[in-house]
Amino acid sequence: GFTLLEILVVVVIVGILTGTVIFSFTGADSEQRLKGTAQNLAARIELARQHALQRNREWGIYVERDGYRFAEFDVETAQWVERENRPFNAAQVPAEMELRLKTSGVGEGPFADGEDLPQIVVFSSGEITPFTLYVEPDWDTEPWQVTSDSISRATAGREGDENLSGSNTRAFSG
Repeated sequence: GFTLLEILVVVVIVGILTGTVIFSFTGADSEQRLKGTAQNLAARIELARQHALQRNREWGIYVERDGYRFAEFDVETAQWVERENRPFNAAQVPAEMELRLKTSGVGEGPFADGEDLPQIVVFSSGEITPFTLYVEPDWDTEPWQVTSDSISRATAGREGDENLSGSNTRAFSG
């Protein structure tokens, strides 16, 4: 037989090991969610680029701290019309993350005349406003970046990652 003390020691050891495994999965889950958010954003931007090319119309992306939304330029009314259908409906980033954008300054939000221009413009030629969009978590880790240099595909990765285009080290002021 086993004494009560031996059984309690084994139960404590098993509890500590279980807690360690659970905490390591929780951290991995957060990192996976961060990566998925950046990759999803890059894929949606590329999808908007394809739609702009196919329809021969300009598209715009409005970026806010907690999410982003797509708009299409209506030539007849000369206004940006927000897209509400999937996959271009407005998207929110998870609560523990936020977005930060650096562009070459095509559209920087509300202007004096009240017109609200998108910060990123996807032209019907397939070109796009050069940008670096940071998906920043509220825990201590490197942010993910979604970037394009105006001609290259939008890619997601971390600083120094070979998945990012050559523009990953360029910071655009706006």
